[in-house]
Amino acid sequence: MNEERDGREIFAILDDDYARAILEATRRQQLSAKALSEECGMSVSTVSRRVNTLLEHDLLVERTHIDPDGHHYSEYEAQLEGVDVKLLETGFDVRVEIREDAADRFTRIWDEMRKR
Repeated sequence: MNEERDGREIFAILDDDYARAILEATRRQQLSAKALSEECGMSVSTVSRRVNTLLEHDLLVERTHIDPDGHHYSEYEAQLEGVDVKLLETGFDVRVEIREDAADRFTRIWDEMRKR
């Protein structure tokens, strides 16, 4: 899925060392905030702030897991596939490619078909 985004926001997010570290770590495997804190060498509060920003921009997805004892926790997975930047006379055209799971892809295709 390829979406147009505000280039300044995407550039700012990808310019942040912590956000990039979170994206890299969660590209390899789903991780909780605590695991991200340990993996990336940052405080849980720093992880939380960056995760919220990444979630707002759909660069990360949150998955809730429920333990057999009833407790639940969140893990995060990178959704960013790529960024395509073109310089135009009027500014930048930034397209962000997001990975979709099968259910999301089916829903998007179905919605597009219904609109026709």
